[in-house]
Amino acid sequence: MYLSVLGTHSGITGSVQVPNSKYHAHRALILASLAPGTSRISGLTDARHVQYTVAALRQLGTAIDVQDDTFIVHGGPYRPRRAVVSAGSSGTTLYFMAGLASLGTRDVVVTGQKYFQRRPIGALLAALREMGVDIASNGGCPPLQVAHGRPRGGEVHISGTLSQWISGLLLLAPFARSETTVLVDGPQNETSYVELTLAMMARFGLQVEASEDLRRFRIPADQQAVPADLRLPPDIGSAAFGLAAAALHPADISLTGLSATSSSGSDHPEADFLDLAAQMGVPMDYDQAADAVRVRHQGLDLQPVDVDCRRVPDMLPVLSVMACLAAGRSVFRNIDHVRMKESDRVAAMLQLNSMGADLTVEGSTLTIRGVGSLGGADLSSFNDHRVLMSLAVAASAAEGRSTLTYPNAYRISYPEYLAAMTTFGLHMKVEDGVLQRPRPSRPARTARGSRPRSIYGPAAVEAAAAVTGPDWVRRWAAERPNETAVVDGGPRISGHLTWSELDTQAHRVAAALLELGVRPGDRVAFQLPNRSEFVVLTVAVLRLGAVAAPVMPIFREREVALVLDRAGARVFVAVEEFRGRHPAEELAGLLQRADRTDAVPAPKVADVLVLRNAESPRPLPSVAGGPRFHDWDAVLNRVHPAAVLPPGAAPTVGDPAQLLFTSGTSGEPKGVVHRHGALSRAAAMEAAHLGLTSDDAVFIPSPLAHQTGFLYGMWLSFVLGCPQILQPVWDAERAVKLMRGWRATFVQAATPFLTDLVAAVDAGTAAPPSLRIFVATGAAVPRHLAERATRVLGAGICGAFGTTETCLATLASPGDEPVKVWGTDGRALEGVRTRIVDDDGRLLPPGVEGNFELLSPTVFDGYLDRPDLTKEALTEDGWYRTGDTAILDDAGYLRITGRVRDIINRGGEKIPVAEIEQLLYRHPAVRDVALAAMPDDRLGERACAFVVPVEGSRLQLADLTGFLDRHSVSRHYWPERLELVDALPRNAVGKVQKFLLRDTARSFAAGGGPPEPGTPDWSSQ
Repeated sequence: MYLSVLGTHSGITGSVQVPNSKYHAHRALILASLAPGTSRISGLTDARHVQYTVAALRQLGTAIDVQDDTFIVHGGPYRPRRAVVSAGSSGTTLYFMAGLASLGTRDVVVTGQKYFQRRPIGALLAALREMGVDIASNGGCPPLQVAHGRPRGGEVHISGTLSQWISGLLLLAPFARSETTVLVDGPQNETSYVELTLAMMARFGLQVEASEDLRRFRIPADQQAVPADLRLPPDIGSAAFGLAAAALHPADISLTGLSATSSSGSDHPEADFLDLAAQMGVPMDYDQAADAVRVRHQGLDLQPVDVDCRRVPDMLPVLSVMACLAAGRSVFRNIDHVRMKESDRVAAMLQLNSMGADLTVEGSTLTIRGVGSLGGADLSSFNDHRVLMSLAVAASAAEGRSTLTYPNAYRISYPEYLAAMTTFGLHMKVEDGVLQRPRPSRPARTARGSRPRSIYGPAAVEAAAAVTGPDWVRRWAAERPNETAVVDGGPRISGHLTWSELDTQAHRVAAALLELGVRPGDRVAFQLPNRSEFVVLTVAVLRLGAVAAPVMPIFREREVALVLDRAGARVFVAVEEFRGRHPAEELAGLLQRADRTDAVPAPKVADVLVLRNAESPRPLPSVAGGPRFHDWDAVLNRVHPAAVLPPGAAPTVGDPAQLLFTSGTSGEPKGVVHRHGALSRAAAMEAAHLGLTSDDAVFIPSPLAHQTGFLYGMWLSFVLGCPQILQPVWDAERAVKLMRGWRATFVQAATPFLTDLVAAVDAGTAAPPSLRIFVATGAAVPRHLAERATRVLGAGICGAFGTTETCLATLASPGDEPVKVWGTDGRALEGVRTRIVDDDGRLLPPGVEGNFELLSPTVFDGYLDRPDLTKEALTEDGWYRTGDTAILDDAGYLRITGRVRDIINRGGEKIPVAEIEQLLYRHPAVRDVALAAMPDDRLGERACAFVVPVEGSRLQLADLTGFLDRHSVSRHYWPERLELVDALPRNAVGKVQKFLLRDTARSFAAGGGPPEPGTPDWSSQ
């Protein structure tokens, strides 16, 4: 078993009851047991530590009844009921009862759980012997043989290491036959706990004279404790975890029963934590009417602290978590004795470094430098309740998923902890199973329990092809409802949906769309970035038997209007704002321009749903006589919770599911239709080829509105039943954090994403250890980059070929020999056939370049309303013309050599564009490169090299030609013009838009002066 914690940056809310003090409870119960008569201790605590003390006292013969919230203790001489008294797993019970057991009427053995047999308490045993207790042990560790008989008293020496040792002596000394003097040798480390012991002894009539520095105590002999009634105060040590959670998240929480916001007036030994929390900037207000401390804020800039741990030793774990996210350097002094708690808590908290924190230990000082964020990690709690609870709070604010061993350790001191944290909205859950860390060399196993791993074979692929998109979600919502399905990985925040939540939200959205008139076969268009609403909306649309028609977020008014018109969409969904643009307002503006002269038709959309900006929503647009604009949340709030979808709406695998418009690397986008069964089959084919399983986690930086993100991100997650991690705005460092925190194992994206990841790791960002496969699509992967990325990322970099129309056709595998992985675009997936033909359609032998065609069960149904274009794309025998030139080797591995339209025909000699680009990419001054045809009166075409240079380089054409010369490349293939640019024009998934390069090169040939380096502006085209 383990504790699974999902990080979130969302706010926390709620109210929890603070339990009563276990420190007061231990002392009150023991003192009441020693006082002849009846004592009443109100304010029960369920802490297991306290229950162990109750059990030990009962074993010694003390009668303890429970009435409502009160312990009723009948004190008097100890008459042990049996020869063995157990302290369970409570160190406090062990230390206190070791000497007090001698006051019984028979010899006993004091023992505890097995790990106590390794706990050295020789210093305490020596002090007890000095007092006259006949106590023996094996090696200074429990079990302890305690002979009955009152102690003698006298002068006793004890180390000031642990307060419980001192308190154990003080509790016993009043019952000695002569006066006892307890002298503390060395520093007194934990004075607040000793102060509580003295105060509680006074409540029960016992006298102790203590020096001001609490290093000398005189205890008169032959004292008699007297009964007392008292109420236990709130446990600040437990409340600390709620306050820490509120410090790390935007919060509006109440801690009921906590009656103070500072240490003033409190005798709780950990009250100083309140002062430290306030010093760090946690706003705490006491609400007298509610008897609660309330913490309310929208985000804190925590301040560092300087702490002497002798006052709050048990608070070091939780304070160190808060310090990790403080703005500056925190120092924790005098930490040596903290290493002697239930575990070495200093070493345990150094695990925060594996989450990205910065903790160092030097001598008896722990220094923590605040960091901007933490990442998920697999951690050990060492069966220490405070370590477990503190690291879980850290994990709740981290990026990703963390796991902790000994998940139930919290019950020993704060049984309500897990319920309290989940009440606030934090995602913590005890799960069954054995934790296994991912290994790059095989399918990663994230810790998700003991369910069987699903590996796809031929039969499973066929079975998958018979399942629709919404049925996948329903399946996982039933089988693994509480597991993570979707992770929102925004620039500053992240959230997540479980399969159950995804299913429920999709049903709600489907009901809302039904009320708007969406029916089976209708097309619903949406222009959304990579966020959970995209996934929810897709499932909802498909659940109604409608067709999802996502629109690329980069599309502007003209492209959006064109897509909406061609799709015939009756509903359009958009975000209010994305990257400075306002899609709904743009659409409204387009519709209002009734006198426009462009050729863009006005789309006939009936309803537009807008996902508003929660912090600063803008007014909804309105268009006279046009579509109705709705607030997304308002529409959903009108849906009845018990809304039922019509049974006939559910799609079949043969129904259309997806309408995508091609990315336009060579011209105007065309609508591509795919059915449910084809999408499920395509995802299952890739899973079978790569050995992907339900234990994987899919990272999606590619737009979900493109086939790479939609099918090989979102739909692949549906088929596998594994998490999908969404990134709406590309940032390589953020991507690495998301992959590390959420244990991403698989990515399919274009070459630029891979280039940036490698650059980020080269710059010092730690590579995501769980990543094992990166499938590079969209453009040929430079082989030099693939080889380097394999080393830098520690993952398999697999080339592939696919199109919007066909899905993936060929794919390499990490198990292939390196020359195939890095030097080809893979081999055909199971069920796919490939061939190379000449311009007349004649089959060419292996090793000969020609036109690449393929036949696959995942080929599209055709271009929307364009049978003429569909006919052009397919041969008479049904093969798809890819428009690429390629070579197939004897083993069936594919190597794309270029686009038919990208071929540069120089005087009848065809330049192998892809090979020259691959070679030029290896030049040390080249960051990115593409060749394009430049018209020439004599030769027809010449090659122009568009190069993004490495920063600071002074690249010239002679550098490139010299480089090619040294690699024995024919002069006919050398570029004859060099244009330095800031970036190559790429579409949203990384494909170089060669038609723009050709247009620019054509302007050179037309006599226009060559542009200055960096000036071509492709962003608006």
